[in-house]
Amino acid sequence: MSTANDMILNSPAAVVTAQTVLAWLAAGEAVLIDVREPDEYADEYIPGSVLVPLSSLDPAALPAAQGKRRVLQCLTGKRSATALTRLAAQGVEDLFHLEGGLLAWKIAGGETVEADEAVAA
Repeated sequence: MSTANDMILNSPAAVVTAQTVLAWLAAGEAVLIDVREPDEYADEYIPGSVLVPLSSLDPAALPAAQGKRRVLQCLTGKRSATALTRLAAQGVEDLFHLEGGLLAWKIAGGETVEADEAVAA
């Protein structure tokens, strides 16, 4: 028997591809929320993403949607899937999860900023 959280995570609407997120961001229709830890984020991140670490995940810390889709992201997609489930259990249901995370983002041609680039800028 599936729980409500399993249904949310397994819902095709909750899981989105990197190509979809790239299109949403290009159109100004999404906010990307990185659930990795600060040291990981500092090493490499997607420009414009907002850091909300899974270790201290609090619905109040999520950026306001302001009419945009909110997409959770991590390195491979595992932690963002966990974050989606945890937040759904707390009543936050207007979220998406980037399938494959940062790795899928890069394969799809998405831009990232790496630590040495940030220092040089």
